[in-house]
Amino acid sequence: MRESAPVGDDGARAEDLPRPPGVVRRFWGNHPWLVDGLLAFLYLLWAGFWAMVTPLSSGEWSPLAPVLVPLILAAVGAVGLLFRRHRPWLTFAVFALIAVVALVTDTLADPIGVSLALYALFVYRSNRSGWIAFGVTVLAGVVVFPLLDGLRRGDLAGAFSVPGSLLFLVVMLIAALLGVTVGDRRRYIGAILDRANQLARERDQQARIATLAERARITREIHDVVAHSVSVMVSLADGASALAEKDPQRSRSAIQEIGEVGRQSLVEMRQLLGALGDDTPDGEEQSPLRPNPGLSELTPLVETFRTAGLPVTVRTQGDVPSSPALQNTIHRIVQEALTNALRYAKDPREVLVNLDFRGDILVVEVTDDGREGPPAASVGSGRGLVGVRERARLAGGTVEAGPLSGGGWRVRVEIPEQEEQG
Repeated sequence: MRESAPVGDDGARAEDLPRPPGVVRRFWGNHPWLVDGLLAFLYLLWAGFWAMVTPLSSGEWSPLAPVLVPLILAAVGAVGLLFRRHRPWLTFAVFALIAVVALVTDTLADPIGVSLALYALFVYRSNRSGWIAFGVTVLAGVVVFPLLDGLRRGDLAGAFSVPGSLLFLVVMLIAALLGVTVGDRRRYIGAILDRANQLARERDQQARIATLAERARITREIHDVVAHSVSVMVSLADGASALAEKDPQRSRSAIQEIGEVGRQSLVEMRQLLGALGDDTPDGEEQSPLRPNPGLSELTPLVETFRTAGLPVTVRTQGDVPSSPALQNTIHRIVQEALTNALRYAKDPREVLVNLDFRGDILVVEVTDDGREGPPAASVGSGRGLVGVRERARLAGGTVEAGPLSGGGWRVRVEIPEQEEQG
């Protein structure tokens, strides 16, 4: 049984993913949590460094407000970055909260964390989510926060810094454009892999369907060969036994006919089994493949039933259809109907095979005039008429089968005429 391949974060199976060109890239690709952890650690170092350097450079050292609060915010931001792949909106909300706390406490607000959260929204969520967050970020960073800070300080003119706002806008725009590029490429590759996986599943399903259809076809063929040959051989054996003392010559002829039917059945069985593969034992020559029997083989088929004691009459009207597949279908239907008549018909005086090929609808009708009475116990596998219906259905036809009012049985099959495929 084929084992299912592991599925990646983007829904693609591992066996369908292109192999990265280097050991390092394969390692990072297989350990996303390690990548996010390293990124969070680097951000913590960066934000902590600036939290320490900024107060020292300004000469306003205090162990509480200017240093402690930025360090706490840096730690919270680093934790938020751990979930940037799986919960990008949560990461963005964390950095939005950090910006609000930094405004209230009048501490340093680092734009790098916001740009990382914005990038994650574009890559791991959607472009629509990313642009919404971009608009909110730019509006808050360029207009709202400077306005609130100016109102708090009482200096609206000094709150708005054109160089600072422009730098903030450029950083956010770079993060957005990088996110759009990487996110679109990631989603495009994911869509291609999903399509490839879907095609692979459809291919496997079609292969399974074809296998089941071929198995059903071979089962029908083997059933027809075995049912026909065994029924004829049993009838011939019963006749040979009954004539052994009265007419030894006819008894020997019946026994010879049993051998002929058996050999013919072995040839057909080898042909069917040989079509499954070339697993022929060493030293044994494989039987040559032959075309499936058609209407030209109907006469010897009928002769075997006549030899077995079934009074068969064949009546053909119209031109024989040219399609080999249709000829084989009609041959097998007649074979199964005559086999059932040989098994179950009670002392029939005539078994009529009527083949009407004159119209657009081909009619195959097999009727026997056996005595009326309770149905005989089944001695077959129950697949005879099922096989007839399946063959007719595959050819686009219909089947009617049942007892006649005055005794006997009729099988009637109607199949539309088919043109031979060139």
